[in-house]
Order: sequence, then C-alpha cells, then structure tokens
Amino acid sequence: MSEINIKVTKDKNEVKYVSIIKRAANKSIAEIKEKLCDNTYVLSCDSTDIDGMIKMNEVIGLLQGAGAKVIVYENDMEVGKKFLENLIESHFDTEKFLDEMDEHLWA
Repeated sequence: MSEINIKVTKDKNEVKYVSIIKRAANKSIAEIKEKLCDNTYVLSCDSTDIDGMIKMNEVIGLLQGAGAKVIVYENDMEVGKKFLENLIESHFDTEKFLDEMDEHLWA
C-alpha cells in the first residue's frame, strides 16, 4: 500500500504551523517541532484511509492559509495537493459506483 505524507518548509511562522498540526495529529509539540527542523514528514496516512486523507487535505488548506509551503508525497515521490484531491475524489467515485452496482444487482 502507498502512504501519503506531507512536509512543511520551516520559516518564521513555525509556531502557527505547530498549532495547526497539533490539532490534527496525535503528536507532542516537541515532536512536531523536531520534524519541522529535520524537514521530515509531519503528517502521514495510508492511501486507502479516506478519512485520514480528507483530514490531511483540510490541514494542508489550513497550513497554506497560514502561509506555509506544504509539500505532498506519495511514498517518497513529490506529488502535490491536487494528487491528494484527485485520490479522494477517486475513492468517492468508486464508492458511488459500487453502491450503484449493489442497487442494480439486488433490485
């Protein structure tokens, strides 16, 4: 399975970013600050975890709204926010298709 990860480029607004990430992640402030300083992934979720990806997309929006430069990765390849949005949409499309197929098969 693939994993969706984000990095946030450290800058003068780090305190704002830590606060936003802290609300979304079960991590300590020290751990988040360390990840920002080390330029490692601050949030991760499995690509099959639709709820996790939706939450991650919301966090990215909040971070970008606070002025952060956010980089999205699939595994270790840079993909961008649009990729994440398309992946979320794809999950919903698949779910809708399966629901329609169930209705058709059991009608």
